[in-house]
Amino acid sequence: MTESQGYLPVLPPMLIRRVKTLQGLAGISEDDYRALLGGYGAASCKELSIADARHVCDFLQKLVDAIPEKKQFRMAKPYSELRGRSADMATQKQLRMLEAMWVSVTWQRNRTAALEAYHQWLTNRFDIRTPEWIERDGVGRIKKALEMMIAQEGRKSFR
Repeated sequence: MTESQGYLPVLPPMLIRRVKTLQGLAGISEDDYRALLGGYGAASCKELSIADARHVCDFLQKLVDAIPEKKQFRMAKPYSELRGRSADMATQKQLRMLEAMWVSVTWQRNRTAALEAYHQWLTNRFDIRTPEWIERDGVGRIKKALEMMIAQEGRKSFR
């Protein structure tokens, strides 16, 4: 069966991912994306021919290239990869708060050294190997210890 008889080749998953990734990087809304696909006679990128999918990729890549680099690649917030954790584990926001409190009391000059010191302090003081393992009921104890350190330094408390 040939394309002229109604058979369309299956679009490779890699090309589908490329189209969807470029859509996200370009910041195209779902309505605008569907309108773009409609120009190629498709309601979904899976319905595109390989040639049309490449044209869409080229178009979206030009849009992405026109975006200033700072807006293209924003750094993810720390601990953002920890979504969907158990309810008894500390939240992303709590982990960021504790880390910010630590950074305010540490003597380390750069962030990498400060985080290494934070991990060591958690291990020595609370027997926690990494912040991701902090349980929700342990957040208060760690926060209290950090607030005491802040008070000793005469720094402003986090509340």
